[in-house]
Amino acid sequence: MNVQVVLGMLNILLAAIPQMTSSKVVSQTVAWLLQIEPILVQFSEDLGPVISNIVAAFSANPATTATQLAALKVLDAKTDKDFDDAIAAYLANNPAPAASAS
Repeated sequence: MNVQVVLGMLNILLAAIPQMTSSKVVSQTVAWLLQIEPILVQFSEDLGPVISNIVAAFSANPATTATQLAALKVLDAKTDKDFDDAIAAYLANNPAPAASAS
């Protein structure tokens, strides 16, 4: 799956969140987000801001329960951490070249 497809799906979701009035629909959506978490991490550099916006939109939606919001915040934090870990691993394995003396 490419990042543009995932980004498109997440932006559609983001636009739909204000119209979600059922806690059941919110639960199903949160469950789906948790299922695709590995994909979100894979593209976290591009998707991180959208995930944060989704969490904020669900926070503002009265149909979102505290438990659902907590799960989304865990997803947001995990995505951020996994991205940071991936950068750290890359930098550890690919040190910057030494500056050449002129």
